Amino acid sequence: MDVDALFAQADAARRELQLESGDADFEDEELDASAIFVNAPRRARSGVATYTVGADGDIHACFGQQCRHVVLNGDNHYVCSISGQVVGVKTAQESYPGSTGRSTKSSNPDDTAGMPVGGWVKRRDMYAASVAAFRTANRVSDAEVAPMPTAPAATAPAIKRGALCVDEEPDANAAPRKTRNSRKETWTREAIDKLAAEALSVIDKLFIAHRKPQEPGPSIDPRLQNPEFVKALALRKYVKRCADGESELNLDVLSNVIIHANAFVREQRAAAAARLGEAARGGTAKRRRTGAGFSGQIRGQLSQLIVSLWRASCLTKHFMTSKKGSDSFRPFAAGILYSLKRGLYLSDGTCVVPVLDELAGHLPALRSASSTPAAKQLQSSSHRGICSIQRALTSLSQMPSGEARPALTLLRDASRQGAFLRELVSRNS
Repeated sequence: MDVDALFAQADAARRELQLESGDADFEDEELDASAIFVNAPRRARSGVATYTVGADGDIHACFGQQCRHVVLNGDNHYVCSISGQVVGVKTAQESYPGSTGRSTKSSNPDDTAGMPVGGWVKRRDMYAASVAAFRTANRVSDAEVAPMPTAPAATAPAIKRGALCVDEEPDANAAPRKTRNSRKETWTREAIDKLAAEALSVIDKLFIAHRKPQEPGPSIDPRLQNPEFVKALALRKYVKRCADGESELNLDVLSNVIIHANAFVREQRAAAAARLGEAARGGTAKRRRTGAGFSGQIRGQLSQLIVSLWRASCLTKHFMTSKKGSDSFRPFAAGILYSLKRGLYLSDGTCVVPVLDELAGHLPALRSASSTPAAKQLQSSSHRGICSIQRALTSLSQMPSGEARPALTLLRDASRQGAFLRELVSRNS
């Protein structure tokens, strides 16, 4: 016997042993049906067969997913409808509208293989494209090509924005920059009312009520409001005095000790109730804003003063020649409020912003614990507003008398408003 015959017998013996033990695993090989069935009419699919008895008494041999009675249930399991056994699991999941975006696709390339979405795309033939380009180039004539210009068109020199480097010199032939007039407001009644409302919002965010610090009272032990605890403490003390020989045990004294303990508990409870009432009334008053700075008439007059000074500043040379956006109203209003500490005067001594310590005392100080984030932001920008109003007043001396007359008229009106504001504050203080 040759070697091939010996190996064939060995394979047959190994296959019979696997069939007897139930460990046969023949993936794509075909097995003679006579190895499983007796008198099989045809060849059967290989695999481990599962034998079941049907309702009609017939024997059902299930070969896994090759069985025609296998169905897919809601749990993505392949189940034999006759035997009810799970023969496989669906590893690839289709996308559905309620998907949360988590990838549940199978990583098996055999599950996702097939025609792509939209069908197959024919790849471009690079050789054919090269031949077409070569033929097109041969048909192009030099006469059809537009000649290049002899000299490039003159372009404006690039102007560097920002500061020059230390080794650069400014261009003496550069044209002067055109100043933009950024203050061309149309002073309508709606615009003035809008500025007054904005000034009121700045006042509300910057003015902070002074709260009188409350002295903490003596703390009350809650155990002293418990009669059992107080009576036990008093009796223990009385028994100790009797044990030390300082007094004699007497039922009358013992009764008086209990009576005094109950009276002490009633006093402690009344004191605790009074403290709670004062705390409730004090909390309501603590939340209430008081002082001259929170009077509606004073706040309205102060907002009108800010608007008048803003209108006058917009007519000065500094505001008319400054860059657009360099000065804004909210920092300007904050600067006027902080100018109440020292006042603001013109060169001829006219007071346009009076000194009002009653109002300046409500402004938040540096690193104030009672300040809010909005107040801190306005406080940090108030310095820019003070610089704007001072530069605007200084630029009046650089303007001709005819051009400065409208601004001076508004400043005199602001001076009268400041005097009236001083009288209101002194009357309400």
